Amino acid sequence: MSCLVAVQHECAHAFAAAKLGYKLNRIVLMPFGAVIDGDLRGISLKDEIYVAICGPLCNLVTAAFFVAWWWFAPTVYAFTDTAFYSSLAIALVNLLPAYPLDGGRIFKCLLARAFMKKEPREEKASRKAEKICRAVSLAFAAAFFALFVITIVKKQTNISLLAFGGFLLVGAIGNRERAAYDKMDLSCREALEKGIEIKRVAVLDSCPIKDAFRYLTRGTYLILEVYDESERHLFDLPQNQLSEWFLRAKTPYESLKTLANGEK
Repeated sequence: MSCLVAVQHECAHAFAAAKLGYKLNRIVLMPFGAVIDGDLRGISLKDEIYVAICGPLCNLVTAAFFVAWWWFAPTVYAFTDTAFYSSLAIALVNLLPAYPLDGGRIFKCLLARAFMKKEPREEKASRKAEKICRAVSLAFAAAFFALFVITIVKKQTNISLLAFGGFLLVGAIGNRERAAYDKMDLSCREALEKGIEIKRVAVLDSCPIKDAFRYLTRGTYLILEVYDESERHLFDLPQNQLSEWFLRAKTPYESLKTLANGEK
């Protein structure tokens, strides 16, 4: 059950990342959870918080669902209590402000945003925030190791405390630059061979490329009609070309105008 809840948690991250045009490559299952924390460099701090919070939020919604179910059908408690406690535990543990947990990523982003009020350069603010997060993660790891020693002294050895402390220690000092996400290929070459309905949408050239994803619909081929601020038609952008532009974009926030200029 814990494994299923952990996978559900990571899938929530994957769906959130997909909103930014990134796809999940793998989930790494470990004794105390699962990890897909990967390379999402280039996204804003606000969107990184969004991706991170979706995992615990999904588990909390699942836990609330079971509580509501018990209200209407108390007899199912005996069959669903494990799912509830697993969902609640994974959600709350992941909100601890320590790497590689989601709470650590959220904490780092919030610190970086606070530092940017005095230090406008995001990269420098993020490095400063990351150093603080590493220190906090090491403190949490040390706390779990200390609790493990206490359980030994009391002759109630709890190996879980040692394992989780090690998990946090690796998260604090380990390499987090290994990519676990790739940009999505939004092309429809195979569908074009069989024929597919066309969907046309008008947008301004200032539209960030990630915002174009909202117009994608399964079973249709998107063509963006791009206009300038004076509502003059500039060009049409078919879905296959949109996919190519996104794959070479440095960040999901580059505008269609910027990417079009790069084509020239």
